[in-house]
Amino acid sequence: MFNNLYFICPTDNIESIINTNSNSNDHNFYITSLANSITFNHEFIKELYSILDSKKISEITFVLSVDNKIINNAFESDKYKSVNVLDRLNLKISKHKNFIKKDCDISEIRHTLITYLLNEKKQELIKIIDSSKFSLTINAMIYSKDINEFSLVKSKLLNLEFFNLN
Repeated sequence: MFNNLYFICPTDNIESIINTNSNSNDHNFYITSLANSITFNHEFIKELYSILDSKKISEITFVLSVDNKIINNAFESDKYKSVNVLDRLNLKISKHKNFIKKDCDISEIRHTLITYLLNEKKQELIKIIDSSKFSLTINAMIYSKDINEFSLVKSKLLNLEFFNLN
C-alpha cells in the first residue's frame, strides 16, 4: 500500500481517472492549483510537511492534462489574464510563445511547454524535499485524454535553465 500525493489543476478533472488507474490498495491525496502554478512559500511548505508526515506519503506526482484549459488559454487568448495568481505562469508562456515558429504543430508545442512547466515544479520541490527528513519519489506526468494515458515527463529532456521554444 502506498500513499500518493498529486498536484493537479482543478480544470483537468482527472482525480477519478488517477484513482481508476491506481492500485486498489493505494491511497491518493490531492492538492490543486491552477495549472500547477503553486508557489512553495514557507507557510505552504510547513503545511506540506505536515501532510507528508500525517498521511505517510511515499510519492508525489505533478500532473497536467495535455489540453489544460489554463495553459491553452494563456497560449491562445487572455481570458484569465486578470487572475493575479496566474501572472507568473502567463508571463512565462507569453515569453516562450514569442519564439514559436508559425509552422510548428500546436499540440507538440503544448506538450513541450507542459513538460517544461512540470519539470520546473518538480525540480523546485526536489530542492525543498532534499533538505528535509522525508524520503520521497517525485514525478511529473502528462495526461492525454485522446488516448486515455498518463506518460511520465522525461526530466533530462530539457535543460530548464536554458529552455526556449524555437
